[in-house]
Amino acid sequence: MAIEKMKYIRIMGPINKFEEFVLKHVINRNIELEPAYKRLNVPGLIPFEEDRSLDNLLKRMNVLNEKFQVKIKVYDKEAIEKVVLNPIDTIGIENFVKEIEDKLSNYRKESEVDKADIKEREQIIKQILPLSNLNIDIDKLFHFSFMKFRFGKAPKDLYNRHKKYLEGLDVVVVPVSEEDENIWLSYFMPASVSPVIDNVFATMGFNRVRISDEVKGTPKITIEKMKSEIEKLKLKLEQDRKEIEEYLAYKKEDFVRLFHKVKYIDKLNEVKKLCSHSKESFFMIGWMPDADYNNLSKEIDGLAQIALDCEDPEGVVDARPPTIMKNNRFFKPFESLVTMYGLPTANEIDPTPLLAITFILMFGFMFGDVGQGAIIAILGLVLYKTKKMPLGGVMFYVGISSTVFGFVYGSVFGNEEILAPIWLSPLHSKSNINTILYVAVGYGAFIIIITMVANIINNIKMRNWGKLLFDKNGLAGLIFYGGLVAVILVFIKTGRFVLSGLILVLVVFIPTFMIFFKEPLENLILRKDHIMPHEKGIYFVESGFDIFETLLSFFSSTVSFARVGAFALNHAGLSLAVWTLFGMMRGVGGILVVILGNIITIGLEGLIVGIQCMRLEFYEMFGRYYIGEGHEFKPVRVSEE
Repeated sequence: MAIEKMKYIRIMGPINKFEEFVLKHVINRNIELEPAYKRLNVPGLIPFEEDRSLDNLLKRMNVLNEKFQVKIKVYDKEAIEKVVLNPIDTIGIENFVKEIEDKLSNYRKESEVDKADIKEREQIIKQILPLSNLNIDIDKLFHFSFMKFRFGKAPKDLYNRHKKYLEGLDVVVVPVSEEDENIWLSYFMPASVSPVIDNVFATMGFNRVRISDEVKGTPKITIEKMKSEIEKLKLKLEQDRKEIEEYLAYKKEDFVRLFHKVKYIDKLNEVKKLCSHSKESFFMIGWMPDADYNNLSKEIDGLAQIALDCEDPEGVVDARPPTIMKNNRFFKPFESLVTMYGLPTANEIDPTPLLAITFILMFGFMFGDVGQGAIIAILGLVLYKTKKMPLGGVMFYVGISSTVFGFVYGSVFGNEEILAPIWLSPLHSKSNINTILYVAVGYGAFIIIITMVANIINNIKMRNWGKLLFDKNGLAGLIFYGGLVAVILVFIKTGRFVLSGLILVLVVFIPTFMIFFKEPLENLILRKDHIMPHEKGIYFVESGFDIFETLLSFFSSTVSFARVGAFALNHAGLSLAVWTLFGMMRGVGGILVVILGNIITIGLEGLIVGIQCMRLEFYEMFGRYYIGEGHEFKPVRVSEE
């Protein structure tokens, strides 16, 4: 439940050992490299030349890997020596890749031709199927010298409307078959009047179907022939598919070996861009977690001429170590919510545990129901186990919280008559409503105090003494806000205010003075040349507004947590409406209302409650103590597995 401690490392060795060292000890280790030429001030040090000779080959192999589905493995030393350290035969790999590409290309072309032939034959069958009852050679219909033949379909209503008009024309119409809205027909006419007749049929919505030249003989014979050819083509497609699969299986072992080799060498070329060298030596710098550094140090102890040293981040000028959050299994899913806001820096506390606990409590308080919570938990567990989704883990924990609060409220799928509440039912009386809202505001006040304490801890870690002592979310703000909360609690308990002169000075005047004179006091602590700012008038005006804004923000932030109680009441109200409808309908209709009502409640209201939890976390909590300007740790990896 913290940020992984990092080491700033420097590695130096003979240049003729660079590639072997990188492949064995850098790639797929927890090392994030930085450009060495920006940090190292060594005479004669130059960057490695950029090598992009494998870019095109790697792209082609990545495309082929869609067929082979190879997952890059993190090799051990022995495997790297066997596969990677031997000299790379680029021409041989190019030829190997080209052979597979050509084979796949020919297979695709043949398959496309076969599929086109199948489609053409299926279209022919569709064209002549309405003529299947005609016992005539179709080919002859299209080669009369003085007669023209047309075949197609027309809307049934238009045809029936104009049928009498056709009787006065030089045309013979032969209906073939009928569908729901269309009629298939053919018509014969003298060639001399064909343009006129075609125009008439066009006004009827006639859609001509041109029958392929492949059609010979009667329709039945042609259909049988086409079906036979389709079966042969499908059989050929299946045989070709099996042949290509056998070919790829035969080539897979060699492809796996060469693919790994190219991947590793390409990653080596990426590492080169971040390293520098002189005539005799190479240099690299970067970041490693403490534990990984100790392991690497032990390995390098046995290597001749390889030097490794490190510094803590505090000893490095302008150092921005990457962030690795280290949380246990319970808090791990909530890291995804933290990263939506930003990663913590090395000097910040990891907000994940605090976010997780408060998020779980708020969700359960707002969405307390035994049955609905159990469903959310089950869905979350399924998503987390099957899809490895962090959101699934979050859903699982908030679902459990919802179930627990369901027992507290006595609610099961919105029904508050099955269970007796451990605490209270939100809508059963006006006093219960007030109690829910008071508890929510009290919870908000407690959370604000906790975030101030977290802010103080962060400023201690970052040695930011000014913000620690004089900021509205630092010690001054904590005394002011915490003191007022304590006074209010005493009033609620005893019925009287205890704002005596001493308490007024300690709780109000001193913190207000500290916040108002924040900049001069900070300058005094830091021993700067000037104490007061140059523009004193502007400073006093801004400080006055800052005090007003502080009071307003404390009040608005505290009241903002009332929405936690409001959503608890809203959830109870929606559930009450569902069961009221059930009482009015009963029977199957009532059961459907309950099922649909619970589905809508889980889906829609559950989403809204989750969004409200995020809003309170980000705006009311993170805004007080969390910066989140860290950057992700990106080690040199061929694979993320």
